Amino acid sequence: MSSPLDTKLAGTIGTETQRSLICQLWGPLAPTENDVRSMQPYFQYYSTQCRQFLLDGGMHVSVSTHNDIIRLANKFHRNLARGDILHSLSASSQCKAAGSTAAANCAIHLCARLLLMVTIGEPPNGLPGPSTMYWKSGTITDFTESCFGVQHQLNPENAQISKMLTMLNLQKIGGMEIEWTRNLADHLRLIDDDRRILVFSCISFLKFQHRHSASNIQSLFPSGFLEETLRTFSLLFPQNDSASQKWLSSQIKGRDHISLDPALLHCGSLWIHERRYENFKYWNNRLVILKQALDDARPQTMMQWWHDRRNGVQWYTFWVAILVFIVTIFFGIIQSLEGALQVWLSWKSIDQS
Repeated sequence: MSSPLDTKLAGTIGTETQRSLICQLWGPLAPTENDVRSMQPYFQYYSTQCRQFLLDGGMHVSVSTHNDIIRLANKFHRNLARGDILHSLSASSQCKAAGSTAAANCAIHLCARLLLMVTIGEPPNGLPGPSTMYWKSGTITDFTESCFGVQHQLNPENAQISKMLTMLNLQKIGGMEIEWTRNLADHLRLIDDDRRILVFSCISFLKFQHRHSASNIQSLFPSGFLEETLRTFSLLFPQNDSASQKWLSSQIKGRDHISLDPALLHCGSLWIHERRYENFKYWNNRLVILKQALDDARPQTMMQWWHDRRNGVQWYTFWVAILVFIVTIFFGIIQSLEGALQVWLSWKSIDQS
């Protein structure tokens, strides 16, 4: 009897295939019905990656079914070096027919992308982007450590992270555009001269991975990385902020071409003692840069002036001045109309006499 995983990569991924993939790709924890439902944004990503992988018309026959992906993923989980994985894959009969080393490299890139949701290696149908990561040697955990590991941290002026640092404020006050990405390495990256912020959109993937790592199942990511990444969502999309929740809900409902993960609405919130830069060792630098970009932003429109309440005295002074100006203009118009009416009545009385 054939397994759901024996189906071709190019086909539709049914519910049973999804369930088997979740179980086989990341360990023995049995996925729940909620896991399968919540991971739909991930399986959109999975399908997209497989379609791109197969676009060349057959070069990549080294992996053609979901079972082929699972067998390759098992080598990753055994923490084999990339060179050893490449050697064993290149020696397979499928790879020999497909072009050996080139086909094996493409298969390794695909599997790594599916396991980590990180853009690794050159896309088979285009040029690499500025955020493309390269896994050249060592194990997959060596790669994730080099990609996400703790680096020299920036020192912010204030160790406490302000409650003003939310995605909603970055958009409404900072005038920045939020761009959702399925490349985890791009999370919280500022691009286009600080006008756009990239935000990872598949939080259910992170929650599922974190649940596995909390169950003493070896994670492919550095220790504590998944939990900290989830806390960046609690910081920037606080669940106790009704304005942020309303804005995020409109974002989720308004996306047609890419499905946003509804789990973004259930990120929780951070206590005041958790809102400190020292609690973020992996994402510290990008959070510091975001806060600096928000501090340096100056309102350009009336709506940005309305939402910018970082300096309460300045905000009240500005809007009181605007109110006085409007009232002055209003009464000036009233007086002008009154004067014009008096002149008209005077001329009319003269005409009647």
